[in-house]
Amino acid sequence: MRAARMYGRRDLRVVDLPELGSPPPGWVRLRVEACGICGTDLEVYLNAPRSDEPPLSAADGPLTMGHEPAGVVVETGPDVDLQVGQRVAVEGHLFCDTCFWCRRGDYALCATLRSTGQGADGGLAEEMLVPARICLPYADTLAPEHAALAEPTSVACRAVRRARLEPGSTVVVVGGGSIGLLLSQVARLRGAGQVVVVEPVKRRRELATCLGADLAVAPEDAGQALADLTEGVGADVAFEAGGRPETVRRALEWTRKGGRTVLLGVTNGTLELDLLSFLLSEKELVASLSHTYDVDFPEAVRLLETGQVQVEPLISDRISLDQVVTHGFEALLAEPDAHLKVVVLPNGPVEPARAADLEATG
Repeated sequence: MRAARMYGRRDLRVVDLPELGSPPPGWVRLRVEACGICGTDLEVYLNAPRSDEPPLSAADGPLTMGHEPAGVVVETGPDVDLQVGQRVAVEGHLFCDTCFWCRRGDYALCATLRSTGQGADGGLAEEMLVPARICLPYADTLAPEHAALAEPTSVACRAVRRARLEPGSTVVVVGGGSIGLLLSQVARLRGAGQVVVVEPVKRRRELATCLGADLAVAPEDAGQALADLTEGVGADVAFEAGGRPETVRRALEWTRKGGRTVLLGVTNGTLELDLLSFLLSEKELVASLSHTYDVDFPEAVRLLETGQVQVEPLISDRISLDQVVTHGFEALLAEPDAHLKVVVLPNGPVEPARAADLEATG
């Protein structure tokens, strides 16, 4: 079996590995049909420690990357309801189910949380082992490349849920990358009256309007555009999906008094906050981390299955596993504006799955 393994900073290698073997109780073995690359993967690629240091290390050394997989069940362990031949999207969180946060249903806050591709082997491989409970079957009418985007779609679903969006709200999405463009669609579906996307790249602004945004503007024009749109009031909800301290500051600035700013862009920077101004404006600052397997992820899959959220326009590149470094990670670093969502096809172009074929080869 071949997999993309992380050995250290900017040291990702496609290597041959022993066959995975049969899954343990409650787990399944998947043939991976598609796996997306996201900004978090890039952060790991650029900043990973040596393969024997946490959080990169897997139980047996270097880690197989990839936390946005979709695949076909080729073998099940005991006590599994999934069937061989079923296509599934993988939510990715390996949570304990017993800590304080898991008992509350806050699985993304689990005290011992790991994820596929982040602390445990992931989906940039021909096959993977994964708990059945985080595998959600999806309709055969949905392309596997689209199913792989269930994970980022569920990030958007959770953020909109945490925003407590009211019908008719004016929403601004700061950052028109894949998460921002998914956010704009989910917010509209959840009742937003006006959706504004702020994005410096012209092609992404054009894509935002094609996907239903009322307005897509460059950052330097956003303040005046929002003032004109809201008669100087500001946005009811601002989603920060740019992942930089400056975009966080702007999102707070463009939120109206009594409004809500939701942070989901990943950044290690700091934010200087004028506490008196923040108090007097009664704004809310809410963080939204990842997703849950039982609420956000099923919603995301349903939105993709029904075509209510469009993801094909977000896929800029489909590449093979052999191209994952040159046409995936390095391409995203060299020309970030030219690549939106890169999807890896570890087993080549996807063909319709048939259970009989899988039983014969699995």
